[in-house]
Amino acid sequence: MRLLTKWLMISLGGSLLITVTLLLLRGDVFSDIIDNIVLGDGQLGAIVKTIFWPVSTVLYLVGPGPLLGPPEKHRYEWTPVHDIALAVGIGLSWTFYSSLVFLVAWRRGNR
Repeated sequence: MRLLTKWLMISLGGSLLITVTLLLLRGDVFSDIIDNIVLGDGQLGAIVKTIFWPVSTVLYLVGPGPLLGPPEKHRYEWTPVHDIALAVGIGLSWTFYSSLVFLVAWRRGNR
């Protein structure tokens, strides 16, 4: 099998599988993922946000949800669109990092 075919199967297929699985999970597992990736605090939260930069990018593009509460205490609601954006961002993270691994493997194979 050619390297391009392997890349497409693993990178894009894995991304699609992860995205669909996360969208179907809903519940405790999905809320744990949200807590760790989006709301992570401290050094571990900074490291996770750096590694999962596509999630932050997609959530930024979606924008904040509807405003809740009085103007003094701005809070934004998490909507189903944000659920989809989070799952797509994680899928894009998988695509990016697996593509990076295949690029390194391809470069080493040509030497």
